[in-house]
Parts: sequence; structure tokens; C-alpha cells
Amino acid sequence: MNLKTLQDLLPYCLDNIPKKRMAVIKAEDSHTLTAVLRAKELDVIEPVLIGNTELIENTLKDMGQRKEDFSIVHAEDAATATLKAIAMVHEQRVDYLMKGLVETKELMKIIVAKTSDMRTGRLMSKIDFVENPGYHKLFALSDSALNTKPDVHAKKQIIENSLEVLKSMGIRRPKVAVLAASETPNPKLSESADAWALKEMYMSGAFPECILEGPISIDLALDPEAVKIKNYQSPVGGDADLLICPDLVSGNLMGKGMLLTGARAAGIIVGARVPIVLMSRAAAVEEKFQSIVLGAIASHKA
Repeated sequence: MNLKTLQDLLPYCLDNIPKKRMAVIKAEDSHTLTAVLRAKELDVIEPVLIGNTELIENTLKDMGQRKEDFSIVHAEDAATATLKAIAMVHEQRVDYLMKGLVETKELMKIIVAKTSDMRTGRLMSKIDFVENPGYHKLFALSDSALNTKPDVHAKKQIIENSLEVLKSMGIRRPKVAVLAASETPNPKLSESADAWALKEMYMSGAFPECILEGPISIDLALDPEAVKIKNYQSPVGGDADLLICPDLVSGNLMGKGMLLTGARAAGIIVGARVPIVLMSRAAAVEEKFQSIVLGAIASHKA
């Protein structure tokens, strides 16, 4: 499967994924609800709206919707809304979650707490799928939001999380680029040393479901012309499906920098019991909608 744009997510989802149940935490935001309503109308999801009932109902009314057509669960504040959403996960009443009008820090503090029982034994990480006008297909990058300075063992788990999502999207043998400043291993640079260690793990059979390269610079990962000029020999060169970033800052800067130059993105948290749709409050409605579709795909267990 070769997904070229974010728009390709919807037909793949409708053809392969049954309708999912998604809880929206603090669903009092018309911007978020616009994306949710579109996904509902297209039969991608059956939403559960958690938050202040009066505010949610008034927002739906302003949007020309009938409150009777929605499942609404009252919660006075963000913490209560988050806890109610988590309870629905454990009761198998919802398949995945979405961040509404709640701060990411506040949401994730409750999600990662041991008392939430949302951990799976693997690190949680953010994966974003980017549609870049200058690239020939969708590619993913991780981690741009959760793990500040992951060591090599954390990066291994980030790769494993990401590969599960790629598999759910029908992408077989994805090409993984573990990024560093240069393709030449440099033991003095931790990101380069980590990338080489992950490449050694790959060569020892640790990631049989992908093709992994590292260390590799971002131009060699995404630009076929750079590959040609440098005579770089790797099947990942110029054709990467997944970029593993050295740390949160580099991933965040790269992702937001691409958005400022015309790219678009969809993103979710993975590694928890269920995916969590988490995009910036400043993200466009279209990007939130595509993230909902992505979450539905990632939540499906074949």
C-alpha cells in the first residue's frame, strides 16, 4: 500500500476498518466538533462527547445539530473528563480517544499515571503522518511531542510503536530512517551512536518487518537528488516511510517547520491501551479530521 496524501486515509479506512467508537475529552470546542461531525457523518466513528453538557449541547445547536443524535457524558472539568474517558476504555465502550479543549500536559499526566492502567509495558510516543508537496508519498515522523531525550532503548520502542501503526495502514516492509546530522557514524554524537546501535539491532533481526537505515541525514532520507549526488547506497535513501527523530525538539521543529512551508499532518499517541488523537489546538479542522481517521485505522486489531 502506497498512501500518497492524507486524503488517501479515508478510502482506506472505509474499505478496511469497521466504524469505531471515539471519546472526545472536553468536547466543548466547535473547532474540534467540526472535525468530529464530519467523521461521524462519513461513518468513520460513533463519537462520545465528554464535558460540560450544557456547553456541548449549545455548541451542537449552534452548528445545526440535534443533541439527541449524540452520546453526551457530563464532566465539569478536564481531569474528570479524562478519567471518564479512561473508564470507558477499560469498559470497552470506546476504541480510542481524542483530545478536545484540554491542555496536552494535563491530559497526558493522567494518561501516563500508573493508576490509569493505560500503560502497556511499552513507551508511549507520538507519530505524525506528513503530506509534503515536495515528497512522493506520505511519511511518518516520531517522536515530536512526548519523549524529550529518548535513549537507544526508548527509540527501539518508538520504532516498534510506529511499525504497528504502519502495519495497520497496509504499509508492508516500511523504510525507516533513523536520523542524525550525517550518514557517517560518529560515536561523539549521541544521536549518531544511537542510530548505529539501532542499525546493528536491525541487522541482528530485531526489526524483521521493516528496512532500517541509520545514521542517515534528512536530505538523504527524503531527497532522491541528494542520494544521486552523494552516490548513497541504501534502499531507504530518498524513499523513507518513517523518520525517527533524535529527540523531541528536533522532531517538533522539523514537523512544525514543514507545516510552515505547505505541508499538512495528522497525528496520534500510540503505545497506550488505545490510540489518542492529539493535535495542536491551532491545527486546521482538516488535520484534526485526518487524525481522527488515522486513529480509527490504528485502533483496529485485525
